[in-house]
Amino acid sequence: MNDIRRQVQRALPGLNRNQQALIQDILSHYEEFIFLSVEEAARILGVHKSTLVRLAQKLGYRGYPELRAALQELYKSEVAPGRKLGRALAEVHSEDLFKQLVETEIAYLRESTELVRPEHIRRAAELILKARRTFICGRGPQAPLTELLAFRLRRFHLDVYPVTEEGRGILEKLQLLSKDDVLIVYSFLFIPQDYLNALALAREVGAPTILITDTVAKDMVRDATVVLAARRGPATIYHTNIVPLAIQTAIVLQIAKLRSPEVLKKLERLQELRRRFGYEYSLLPHQKHPS
Repeated sequence: MNDIRRQVQRALPGLNRNQQALIQDILSHYEEFIFLSVEEAARILGVHKSTLVRLAQKLGYRGYPELRAALQELYKSEVAPGRKLGRALAEVHSEDLFKQLVETEIAYLRESTELVRPEHIRRAAELILKARRTFICGRGPQAPLTELLAFRLRRFHLDVYPVTEEGRGILEKLQLLSKDDVLIVYSFLFIPQDYLNALALAREVGAPTILITDTVAKDMVRDATVVLAARRGPATIYHTNIVPLAIQTAIVLQIAKLRSPEVLKKLERLQELRRRFGYEYSLLPHQKHPS
């Protein structure tokens, strides 16, 4: 059992009914609190910050920062890949894995429509269109999202720099970042130091930033120009990229809508080049056009 859960179990008999309900509420959604200040956590829970401080002390911590640190340790242990996959398999209640997965993703997609506002999608599209260059940071599981967005924006003749490197490698591209560019960052569950550095660099040069993330990591960044945050599910389950893929597709379609005649003309140019150099899609010799 994790230390904080053991601590709560020991302290539970000494807590009043309200305190018991409060700590149960925190532990049920602990990933939402791991980066919040005591004031922010109190506002979400609908209590005074002194109530949280007293609760932390009742649990054996010196104050709320120690309680939050314990929640962060719980988070680190629960999001390990093996634990997440094992938990996902344990929650499979049907022989039809695919059907259960699809139903779960539909639920998160529906929820995302309440969290991601149309005006934020439009603002992200406008920033990309206005920028001289678009830098897109996404590594590991987010690298395919980065490459796909770069591929689609490049078709609109936008100057795009995918940044899938880590450590010092990201500086090879981000050294070019200027106030006329835009920086897009994909990151979920937490924001790695590399990307915090990238966001700080963008802030330093005056470049706008777009953060595509979840409801946990969004609290690590307070000054992104646009934050598009939606849950892919609890932090402790095995995730897919369906929700962020839907968000980035909405941005691409919004760009196309804002520049419809120009975008269509560029795509026609691409098709013309395919025909010219013999790369146009064609039916195999034994295939016939449908009558």
